[in-house]
Amino acid sequence: MTVVGETLRVATLQQLGASAPLVQLAMGECLHEVFRTVCLGPPFLAYHGAHAPDGPPWVPLWDRGSRVTGVRAHLGGLEFVEFSVEDPRAFERIALTEQGFWTTRFDALYENDVPEGVLRDAARLVGFRYLDEHLAARDEAEERLGTFSDHRLWLQGRVAGIDRQASEA
Repeated sequence: MTVVGETLRVATLQQLGASAPLVQLAMGECLHEVFRTVCLGPPFLAYHGAHAPDGPPWVPLWDRGSRVTGVRAHLGGLEFVEFSVEDPRAFERIALTEQGFWTTRFDALYENDVPEGVLRDAARLVGFRYLDEHLAARDEAEERLGTFSDHRLWLQGRVAGIDRQASEA
């Protein structure tokens, strides 16, 4: 994928329809301390020698360790992607809407034992509308999420469902 230049990141994110809170986080404004470890830019690796997967242009949001998270246009909407700079060919689509994307971030925060009240405050700040639904589904599925692969498949299904709901709203 071609990386959108650093000087064009904000304008491109806005053109793609990214929310103001997502843009702020991507630019390094920590809206809530809980986001510092899971989604805070600016990205470094995408602009300093990391190879990106082939494909359409994309905007890097941030990186953590060797993983880069970004967004690109996809069939009239968004596509959130992640890849490891160690194997850029194996990029992964993580969501097709910003609400689906936030599902993945809030699931990671839940996995890190962030208290529910903190999750609610953070969700309000970024406009994540499906936190209650996600937490209820998570409680219901907890016994079935014993392995990494079980959890991954479950989360992919949750994201797909939220992507559908968000697209219809």
